[in-house]
Amino acid sequence: MIKEGLADSCAILSKFVIKSWRIIQRGMNKADANALITLGNQLNTDFKNELAKFVDSSRPDLVNIYFQLLSSTTGYNIEDLLKEKDALEIDLLQRAEEITNKSSECGRIQGKIDSIEYEKQIYDIAIRDSEAAKSEMKEEIARLKAQIPEYKKEIEKYRHNYSEERQSFRIFSWKIQKTRKDNGQRIAREHLNRLHSRIRVLETKLTNWSNDDLTKKLEEATSILQKLEAEKKDLEKQHEILKSSHNHTEQKFHAVIEKINKIYETTGTVNVKSITAVDDLCRGLQTGSEALISACDKILSHLEGIDLDPNSLIDAVLDALKLINMADEYNDSTKIKDIKRILMGSK
Repeated sequence: MIKEGLADSCAILSKFVIKSWRIIQRGMNKADANALITLGNQLNTDFKNELAKFVDSSRPDLVNIYFQLLSSTTGYNIEDLLKEKDALEIDLLQRAEEITNKSSECGRIQGKIDSIEYEKQIYDIAIRDSEAAKSEMKEEIARLKAQIPEYKKEIEKYRHNYSEERQSFRIFSWKIQKTRKDNGQRIAREHLNRLHSRIRVLETKLTNWSNDDLTKKLEEATSILQKLEAEKKDLEKQHEILKSSHNHTEQKFHAVIEKINKIYETTGTVNVKSITAVDDLCRGLQTGSEALISACDKILSHLEGIDLDPNSLIDAVLDALKLINMADEYNDSTKIKDIKRILMGSK
């Protein structure tokens, strides 16, 4: 499945690299940007999502094999612990989704508050000096664009935050770890998307600047801000409640894993090699799939801001070439050479 998926993704990425290279040479228009985003979305659905499904379907089988080996090794019937672990995992994943959704709401409200507070500042300046307000907006747009690389780094942090240490029974917390990483990346990506949106809104307002009803706009912004601040406080309280219940469930989950660990440590070494082999397979599947999915995500992140950051397209091409190179090594293919031949022939 991975071999075929890599081959399919390379076909998409090859089109992307060739088209992007030609766009870089002649300049990009809106139709070009849309075409590149379409290719990126195709990569997302045709490879990344299918790979994630494959990993998710493989995980339960590996966990079951692991438990059978443990039962044989320890001489204990740990089926009850397995059931308890599964129930707590389901509960914990549900709570993780709830707290992430609430974090998303908090971030959305905070983004609105930040935007409206800045609008108030601009309206206040514009009432006295319209040109000074426009000059301030230009500076703000430049400041916000300068923050894009830092926001991208925040997403990158979650892409590579899985532990490299060989933890005891890591396989049991695999899904929890992945969910935590995915949720953190989701929130970081939403922050970046809001930054992109804020820049676009400011650029549009600057282009369509109007001095009409500035006092009224200032009053409306003040009224909206008061409502948003109240909503923010309510959401933060809800978030704290969810966080507390999530942490309590997480402690219970890890306590069950620790029970299994203690049973294992107090028994013999039967099936240790088999258990280690399953652990290595699990580790390889996890880290390998995460590396491939991370590479796809980086390309998509670059494409989301190609209208704001002139370097984003170049960065996307470089990351696409890295992924193609990985696939060439895995599949023993020559896509990189094929791309080079096509580009050299088009000169």
